[in-house]
Amino acid sequence: MAQAMAAHAGAIRQDPAEAEDGDRQFVTALARGLQVLRAFRDAAEMLGNREIASRTGLPKPTVSRLTHTLLSLGYLVHDPEGERYGLGPAVLALSAAFLRQNSFPQMVKPFLQDLATAVQAHVALGLLDGLSSVYVQLWRGQGQRIVLSSEVGYRLPLARSAMGMATLSSLDEAERTALMARLRRDGADAGRLEQTYRRCAAEIAEHGFCVGIGIWHQDINAVAAPIQAPGGRGQFALNISGPAFLLTEEVLRQETGPKLMETIERMRALGIVD
Repeated sequence: MAQAMAAHAGAIRQDPAEAEDGDRQFVTALARGLQVLRAFRDAAEMLGNREIASRTGLPKPTVSRLTHTLLSLGYLVHDPEGERYGLGPAVLALSAAFLRQNSFPQMVKPFLQDLATAVQAHVALGLLDGLSSVYVQLWRGQGQRIVLSSEVGYRLPLARSAMGMATLSSLDEAERTALMARLRRDGADAGRLEQTYRRCAAEIAEHGFCVGIGIWHQDINAVAAPIQAPGGRGQFALNISGPAFLLTEEVLRQETGPKLMETIERMRALGIVD
């Protein structure tokens, strides 16, 4: 059962509006409740009903009923005044269950911790979820001088990150075309998206990794590569990221990227990745 569930980890998630259209099995109330939970972009974030309504596009009266229900079930908590909500412990329990059933992050952990120490930078394992890559594991180099604020659960936008480009490159043509169309509908600049993807796809085809210079943030550079869990269990990618003044383009191309690929090849030789 766990293996069957894990096989769908990271599957391309449909747009809720598209999924609802013409699908008699689709439960709209459940989808809206999950939309409310997804409105929280940071574990420490507190939002009021008005902000949640703005982020989800749901009517405020609907949001009020949903937050009341989610609060009662432990998926949300509220501040002392009862006007703002945050994610509750029941969400953490779901996250822990997901990580337990998907052994891949634990299998790669020792290799990527060693890599983080070797490059003295952040190394993250991301999994495709909707229009983002969500960090399911994160490693920092021992003695690393500068620590970025990202944590497990952090989301990188596919359209504006090296990890996102690496993830897109791992999809088949039909999946990639559909996902890029959704990214454009979500506001991504069509010309820039296509140009960035083509450059990154060419780099991955030649070197196995792509370089992102200020794509996500002007002061952060990164290198990323797609990796495949055994049996095709999810669309994963690895990235190494850090301050631009430390991880310059030359360092990324000549040192960091090759070290990333060496680590992937070691894992592949042991059958840990396909």
